[in-house]
Amino acid sequence: MRNLRRGTCPTVRNTGVLAGLIVWLAAGSGPVVAARDESLTVFLNLPVANGFSDATHALVETKGLVRNQLSAATDLRMVEGPEDADVVLTVIGRGRGHAELTAALHNISDSIVAPSVPITNTERYIEILLTTGSCRNSALTVGDHAPDSCYRRIFVGVGIGEVGERRSAKKPQLNSWEACAEAVVRDLRAWLTENSKRLRTLRTSAPPR
Repeated sequence: MRNLRRGTCPTVRNTGVLAGLIVWLAAGSGPVVAARDESLTVFLNLPVANGFSDATHALVETKGLVRNQLSAATDLRMVEGPEDADVVLTVIGRGRGHAELTAALHNISDSIVAPSVPITNTERYIEILLTTGSCRNSALTVGDHAPDSCYRRIFVGVGIGEVGERRSAKKPQLNSWEACAEAVVRDLRAWLTENSKRLRTLRTSAPPR
């Protein structure tokens, strides 16, 4: 009987330690999961026609610059498909000067919000289309008519920046494509922050996939 007690005591003690470890892990994992769920999800792509991406060198390079800026944002999470995204971002193009940007905006559908952008004739820009709502999983082109449940908006990042803006050594060179990517993602994040509650509501009300 004495030997049996000696053999069972460590088992009971170890069981208690294991149970405590499981409880600790379960409690510790809660905030991590919650934080991940709170992050808005973003899918970045290029324009698509008949299943093919409009993959010019300029667009692919621009997509990479924008992706670098998005990946550095701790409040966003990049996903691999539009079905998993709160918003879909499409890199429409890039150019230089007021004439090119005006011509590009004239090709935008009336159902897309496209604010005016002050820009000089030598200033570079990057143009991105944000899509959310019922059409974020659809292969819509820029000129298509969108239903009321779909929201699409144009964001333009310019390369010179605001007058009097302080620039640190880490800032990209003025009027570079990197500066345009930083500017457009800064405006995108501001929009996402202001509309985060609405976007999460759309996420929870969406039908199961």
